[in-house]
Amino acid sequence: MTLGRGDGTMIVTEAADRYRFVTQPDHAALSGQLAARWRGETFARPDPWHATCIAATHHDAGWEEYDMAPRIGEDGVIDFINVPAESWTTFYGDGVTAVAAIDRYAGLLASMHAAGLRRSAYGTRPGIPDRTDDSRFAEFVAEQETFQERVAEELADAERYGEYIDENEQDFLTALHETGSIAEATDSISGRSRLGESYLLLQAFDTLSLFLCRSVSIDPTSIESVPTGEGQTADLDVSPVGPGTVRVEPYPFESAPLSVSADTRVVPAIESEADLVEAYYETERRPVEFVLCE
Repeated sequence: MTLGRGDGTMIVTEAADRYRFVTQPDHAALSGQLAARWRGETFARPDPWHATCIAATHHDAGWEEYDMAPRIGEDGVIDFINVPAESWTTFYGDGVTAVAAIDRYAGLLASMHAAGLRRSAYGTRPGIPDRTDDSRFAEFVAEQETFQERVAEELADAERYGEYIDENEQDFLTALHETGSIAEATDSISGRSRLGESYLLLQAFDTLSLFLCRSVSIDPTSIESVPTGEGQTADLDVSPVGPGTVRVEPYPFESAPLSVSADTRVVPAIESEADLVEAYYETERRPVEFVLCE
């Protein structure tokens, strides 16, 4: 698999002189499919679960306009990884606002996800660099964490969500912002944090969806720190068993096998951006199916 580099846009994979494009919202829709089929016996399914599903489905909502067309930079077709900082903070902020307009608790999770992408996912995704000392992102992180505290206070007084955001959860959120670590924040409170578990599950859905969307040939991987129903965490081992088919151990979904899909466009490798955009829109969106089994 070859990933484009540059200013950043869609998820791009390249094989056999063709590009496969998956927009960030379509990748997030796949995350939502995974969340909707998550089971709550072996693995955690903390309430309010519908809010976790909303956040999983729409956590990249702000990318929609940016992902309207493919782009070409100096090094070829541009992938989503290296988005200019100003653009990144703008559309992630817009995305959080959009999710919060649907559901405030989901907006809180979406904000934690956005800020966490610049804080090494609060210590849970070491492949993501910590950018809190980067002036391009420090203000964004501070604004999002202030937003999180404000929404948590609002929800604590709300009839619908008051039972889910108590003083313990607010203490967890404060500790999370102070330490930048889910593990340390969890250790600082009494009992479990449903908010922390929901955040970790959102990371698991995002990671698994990205893994599938970015893979032409699927290699074994592991997804760490996935909350279990016993209040602990476990690692999910993902390994290929056939074309588009992976085994997930331990198995976390309500049925097996589970079929999910992501919309894609596949176009020939073209050097001209104008010609690439033309080919992109002349190509039918087609779902790529993935099968997950025990």
